[in-house]
Amino acid sequence: MQLLKITTLLLFFIIKSSICQGQAAILVLIFGDKVASEKFHLSLDAGANTTFYENAPGDVKVGFNFGLGTHTKISDKFQLVAEFKMISDRSRRNTPKILPVPEFADSLIAEKNTSWNIRYFDVPILVRYSVSDSWHFSTGPQFSFLNRATEITELDLKNGNEATINQDIKNSFKTVNYNWAFEVVKSFGKVREGKGIDLRLRYVLGLSNVASNEASVSSRADLLQFIITIPFIETQSKSNE
Repeated sequence: MQLLKITTLLLFFIIKSSICQGQAAILVLIFGDKVASEKFHLSLDAGANTTFYENAPGDVKVGFNFGLGTHTKISDKFQLVAEFKMISDRSRRNTPKILPVPEFADSLIAEKNTSWNIRYFDVPILVRYSVSDSWHFSTGPQFSFLNRATEITELDLKNGNEATINQDIKNSFKTVNYNWAFEVVKSFGKVREGKGIDLRLRYVLGLSNVASNEASVSSRADLLQFIITIPFIETQSKSNE
């Protein structure tokens, strides 16, 4: 019963961690080993994102991701992996402007460069199949919730000065996106005193239009992720206690 209470509390803080991701990570570091069992454990995940927008002008930008995971054993070969990625960067460089520069400033500009700073809160729910102790394959739906969308315009002014304009463009993107994820996982066992580390390559196929009805473009967004996972699992010594 005490284990159930701790696990429930952890999951509550994980879900709330889109606002306080630092606190959630600390909770996992403190309680990760305590809630680990043969059938359930937590993990910390971090890595890099590359987003490909269909029909959207601009250039690919490498971002980052960070989150927490829950791993539930279904059988010897299958696991259910539910993750809560508080940070999933989907930014883009050299984009056309969505919002106009204020009229009073337009005549003062010599050159301008625009980019999108976009972050989502991702919830993938994956079924993992283990080919061996070292290799695993996962697939399942991913739900992405828009957290931030800012248009950053860097200006070179005719008088030689520089300026930056940040404008909120959340209304140009849908609040929720639906995706399907495919993943290959390589596990290494002799890290963190035998608790292991996972290297994961994930491709997330966008299934819905990410742009809102107010935007002038219709675009899906596919995502390529490289993720390093540190699992907090039950060790052999612990299970023998």
